[in-house]
This record gives sequence, structure tokens and C-alpha cells, in this order.
Amino acid sequence: MAQLGLEQIASPEDAKLDIVFVHGLFGNRRSTWTKNGVFWPDRLLTGDIKNARILTFGYDADVTKFNWNDEVTTQVMESHAVDLCERLVTLRSKTETADRPLIFVAHSLGGLICAQIIVKGTLVGSNDNPAIIASNTRGMIFLGTPFHGSPVAPFGSVLSSMVNFIWATDSQKVHDLEEKSEKLRILAENFATVLNKRIREGKEIHVTFFHETKKLHKVLVVPELNARVHGYGDHASIDANHETMCKFADEDSPGYKSVLGAIQKASVEPGAKPEETSHGPKIENNNWGEIKNQVLGNQLISGDQVFN
Repeated sequence: MAQLGLEQIASPEDAKLDIVFVHGLFGNRRSTWTKNGVFWPDRLLTGDIKNARILTFGYDADVTKFNWNDEVTTQVMESHAVDLCERLVTLRSKTETADRPLIFVAHSLGGLICAQIIVKGTLVGSNDNPAIIASNTRGMIFLGTPFHGSPVAPFGSVLSSMVNFIWATDSQKVHDLEEKSEKLRILAENFATVLNKRIREGKEIHVTFFHETKKLHKVLVVPELNARVHGYGDHASIDANHETMCKFADEDSPGYKSVLGAIQKASVEPGAKPEETSHGPKIENNNWGEIKNQVLGNQLISGDQVFN
């Protein structure tokens, strides 16, 4: 059975926020977040953040079905963004939690879908689904999301690398992908504009950008400079490849500790201090906006009910 739509992992009676997981290419709403049989949003996160409803979203992420044409690719991303918004608004309305703060945790292209929601939510009426979700979004954690961040690594080449390691792509298709990534570049730029706008309005979205340090099939799929929006949020590395950077088997995994710290930071209300766990790291901004792990110093960090 296809793992599509929203799946509710946990919903405590005293929940005060929603955490939504969104997978990337060739992933699904469970396997993307599972290592050695441990589905960490359930097995680990529920023990550390007890006041959150945890949801995971599934969509068709088979890149071989994509027509690598800029217009079509952008429409596919927008379609998934709209679908996620509709499902979230419906669930939150039925459970009378429409105004509850929300945090996205996204891997790879899933992060672009989440960014699309925030961008679209600023361009439509206040009663539109994307606007409703965007206005309640408090934090976003991106794991290997290919934001355009380097003139030496064009967005198209990053996407082509992501496709190449799992799908035999001939040189002409790679060239076409590099030539037709303009709208995706615009999405990344618009997202930066929206982040700045929210800061000016006193409604900052707390963002953390994680990048991989290890190659997958001899390819560093999303290089550091492409995995963040420069000038915004925190950024740090996870000592894993693009596929494994979102998989954690136990609470002692340095990667899990870092992602947990980012979620905790995003979950607190303005002016409040993040709650620390016995094993979670305390993280802070340094002068460059990066995460500093006070447990590991400056080392690299390694790493129900269904609503269809």
C-alpha cells in the first residue's frame, strides 16, 4: 500500500505544537526516517518532546516519473505543497487546533515543498490554505535541501547529481536540467525574501539548515553552500551522506542530538528558553549564525491513525 497523505504518529492530549516530517526523493513517510528498524520520530522524538503532535507526510517522490522540464517540475512541487496544506488544514480544523504552532522537518526536495508553502502563503489571501499554514509556521529544519547557494554549483547541477546517483541520466538530460532550473532558483530567492519579511514583522521563522559531509556513490549530492539560505538561520553539518543524514538509530546519535536541539529551539515561544533533555545538546547562534553544539564543540555532527 502506498504511503501517501498524513499519518499521525503521536497526539498527546496536552499537545501545544505540531511537528510535520516531509521526505525527499525516493523516500516515503516512514523509511526516510528509519535506521535499523528504528522510526525515530516515534521511538525517539516522542520521549524528548512530549507536548507535540507528530505527523509524517507521504507523496509520490519517484523522480523517474518526472518530466524534467522546469514548468512541469515546478508544478509537481506546487501540487505536493497544496496537497500537504489541504490535509493539514483539514486535520487541524477537525481537531480544533487551527492556530497551533507548526514545525516542519524536511529532507532533500521535501524542504523545497515546505519552502513553497511559505512562499505561496505570502502571495495569497489570508483564508487560503497555504497562508493559514504559513502564518502558523514557527520553525523549519532542512536536511540536505538543495537551496541555490553557490555560483560554482548551479541549482540544476545539484538536482542532476541527486538524480544521477539513483537513476541513469544521460548527459543531454543533465544539460537540460541545468538549463531549465530558473523557476526553482526563483523559489529559493523568494524564500529568502519571505524569511526577511517575517523577521521585519516580528514573526520570525526559526530555520536550521543541515548539510551532509560524506559522498554517496562518489557524489556530494548537496554541497554545503547549496544546503542553506545565506544570511538566515543556523547551519551545521551531519557526518553522513545524503541518504543517511536523516536516519538515527538511538538517542545517543550525534546527528539526532543536533536535530533534536534544532527542533527544541524552534518550538519555544519568543522570549522563552528551550527545554533541555538529559541527552539533548544545548545549541546557540554564534556570530556567523551557525549552530554550536556545546556537547561536541565545533566537531562535525554524525549522523496509528492515517489521514489519506
